[in-house]
Amino acid sequence: MLVGYRITGPEEAGRFRADLVQISVYRGAEGNAARVSACAQACRKIGRPYVIHPVNYPLLLEDPHVLSELRAMAEWSDLGFIFHDEVAPGGGRVTGRLAGTLRKNMDALQAPISFEDAVNIADVLWFWRNFAASITLDVGHLESAGIDSLEFVKNLDPETLGKIDFVHMHRKHLLRGGLTDHWPLVPGCRELEALKELIKSRPGVRAILELNEDETEDNLKLLYALEEGPGTPLSL
Repeated sequence: MLVGYRITGPEEAGRFRADLVQISVYRGAEGNAARVSACAQACRKIGRPYVIHPVNYPLLLEDPHVLSELRAMAEWSDLGFIFHDEVAPGGGRVTGRLAGTLRKNMDALQAPISFEDAVNIADVLWFWRNFAASITLDVGHLESAGIDSLEFVKNLDPETLGKIDFVHMHRKHLLRGGLTDHWPLVPGCRELEALKELIKSRPGVRAILELNEDETEDNLKLLYALEEGPGTPLSL
């Protein structure tokens, strides 16, 4: 297993011992393409692999400004992108013309794409089967949706299991800021147990901490303690 953490600025690229980082940018903020560029250059300077996570950037959105931003980010692609799963306007599955739009916009980035369970979690297995060559499993999102993350991993079919390249690690706890997840991990929590179960089949998976508070260093130690020695990198 490889271990990483989330960054939002270039000064964070080498802050902790890790195998990789995730560059997270949030739609609506100014200068996201420039931020990705600065973070990517900082990572390359220290030889740290990275994945780019544009949050709330739907690939179904036919907005020239958004697509232009994403193409600018793609120029700095390393391990690729993590995007949220998608739903049709008003809800429902992405089919027909919408499916064609999604695939067209995916192809336009010319970079590996991994899809995360985040929007329609109850139906994400269908979305993954139809659109994901690579999967990002977010165990905190599963738990917040009322799904037992350990049982979810145990019941994954071999095809889906074989696509999981990243895992977002954070814990469900109390409601704050409209969310019940993104709390620090604690020893024995179900989210960690789900990861332990997963790495039996995916020993080279990349586990990325997504924390809102400064518990990153202690949580990185928890992740490294799950197994001895470095993992084997996976390719998207």
